[in-house]
Amino acid sequence: MSLPRLAARLVLGYVGVVEGTAALIRFRERAAAFKTAAERAAALGRRLIVIGDPDAGMHTRLMRAYGCGDVCVDMNGCPKCPVTVVADITQGPIPDIADDSAVVFVSCVLEYVKDLDGALREIARMAGSPDNVFIVTVQPWTLTARLYPGARWRGTVDAAQSVTMQPVGLDEKLAVTGALGLALAAAFWPQGGRR
Repeated sequence: MSLPRLAARLVLGYVGVVEGTAALIRFRERAAAFKTAAERAAALGRRLIVIGDPDAGMHTRLMRAYGCGDVCVDMNGCPKCPVTVVADITQGPIPDIADDSAVVFVSCVLEYVKDLDGALREIARMAGSPDNVFIVTVQPWTLTARLYPGARWRGTVDAAQSVTMQPVGLDEKLAVTGALGLALAAAFWPQGGRR
């Protein structure tokens, strides 16, 4: 095996390990944030609003990291949740959820919204305080953050639930896709007509 082929395979293996590890970390972060949000909602006597279908993601279909809460809100609904509101959180008040009335758990949804400021305003409206908001994002340095279908933003949330996001541009998606394509070609393309 040639040195470039070996190097490409090592790089691809490393990327696979990093992405897999990031997915496991994200699973733990979702589970811990959901548990904390549920405990806070119970302690305050507020409803727990979950933004994002717990079964919609590629990984969450395999094993749920979080539950439905008292109300699950998603643009496409939450088919397995008992109380679902089909709504776009960027389009203003979600029906039947009053201002400053809930604890809000958001799991890897902000990456896909068209209007980030609108989504954050609606989350803040329902929660009333950053103490009642629990947001998990896809790690911004992962390939998942750049290449997951429909991803528009990547960023982080700090301990005070302050969100910092930046757009994922088409140029960035193309560059990452191109680099992966080159690595795959170098790793697996037949050399010199030999198979």
